[in-house]
Amino acid sequence: MSKKLTICACSSRTFIHWDDITRVAVAAERSGWEVSLVPDLCALCQEKDPAVHEIAKTTVVACHTRAVKSLMAFVDEEQVSLCSIRENPVEQVLEQLGLDTTRDEAAEAAVKEHLKAMPVKPGEDAWYPTLDKDVCGECGKCFDFCPFGVYEMVDDRVRVVHPHNCKNNCPACARTCPHSAIIFPKYDRSPINGGVEMQEKAVQLDSRTAYAEAFRAKLIQRRAGVSLLKKHEE
Repeated sequence: MSKKLTICACSSRTFIHWDDITRVAVAAERSGWEVSLVPDLCALCQEKDPAVHEIAKTTVVACHTRAVKSLMAFVDEEQVSLCSIRENPVEQVLEQLGLDTTRDEAAEAAVKEHLKAMPVKPGEDAWYPTLDKDVCGECGKCFDFCPFGVYEMVDDRVRVVHPHNCKNNCPACARTCPHSAIIFPKYDRSPINGGVEMQEKAVQLDSRTAYAEAFRAKLIQRRAGVSLLKKHEE
């Protein structure tokens, strides 16, 4: 296991508790690990930031394992050491990493101050689908359905090519997938967010209903844009 640790703070969605992040970060540093905190791993992958390839050489502590695996595959990193802090209690994460569970409140407080300084982009953070290649059937239904041009067929295989086209908080395409292969890491319920729990019924919407849902999301965003424009003109 790498002695370098990267922890995703999920700063705009806060699915991962700061107390857990700080405990892992402090315990790792105390054990001699080189620790890096990143505000949003999804954003780095969306932009295909070169830093992601360095992160892939570390042990990544982040979201659901399946979600992070699909994120890293999106940037062509298939072999990554992962540890989920979203689906496992922090004590289990510490044990998995072989870290001491002793608390250091002063050091943890300093890490929290660092977390507070991270950028927060509610409503504008990196929201887009990734694909679980292990279960994707390459049927192309997501490509046929998506009204925003997020997907393309490349060599007869569906790919997320235009992640920026995706509309924030719209997971409709995931509900049309017959294999539950589409993951939105920032969605609040499993299995769409890559989690293993069945918090949302695994019933795919028919294409007409799902398209209506996606169109409604697009309309809401368009109205919000008009509203902001009017305020600016005033």
